[in-house]
Amino acid sequence: MIASYTRLSALLAILSVSAAYQITPNVIDGVPGYLNISKDPFVKIGSNYYFIERKIQKNWYAAYESCRLMDADLIAYESLEELKLISQYLIDRKIENSYWASGTDLAKQGKHVWLSTGKPVASNLWHKGEPNNQKGKEHCDHLWINKGVGGLNDYQCNVARLYICKSPQPKTASFIIW
Repeated sequence: MIASYTRLSALLAILSVSAAYQITPNVIDGVPGYLNISKDPFVKIGSNYYFIERKIQKNWYAAYESCRLMDADLIAYESLEELKLISQYLIDRKIENSYWASGTDLAKQGKHVWLSTGKPVASNLWHKGEPNNQKGKEHCDHLWINKGVGGLNDYQCNVARLYICKSPQPKTASFIIW
């Protein structure tokens, strides 16, 4: 992708030398709906794109690796709103389950951070009484939907669960040449 961008930049530089052309670049976040571009296997929920693994359960490490192989990250919920949006999506489609997220306290016991961003996991994302590090073995975080309510729970990293990956926000670049 960087090589393609470099070639495009070189082409634009050549065109801009000519007095006959004026080039105006424009870059926006997201993909305009009128372009009708599919991001399969990712689905758009709100303004972001997610891959929701519905069949193959993996431990936390393998789930993280699977997301990276798709140039995505195991999800890091940036807000309570995002967690509720994802939870409602799962509930509405009757695919409630337990889904790994990128939160962990493997680096420092009791300090849960999003591995994908390094930011702390917000306290308002947890189910009541969580994280609790039950039996001293729970160090990886997952979205758990219990009685129609989604929240985070810490769990054993080696247990197989489904998972959710979050794609980086796509950008749309356009150039007006005249």
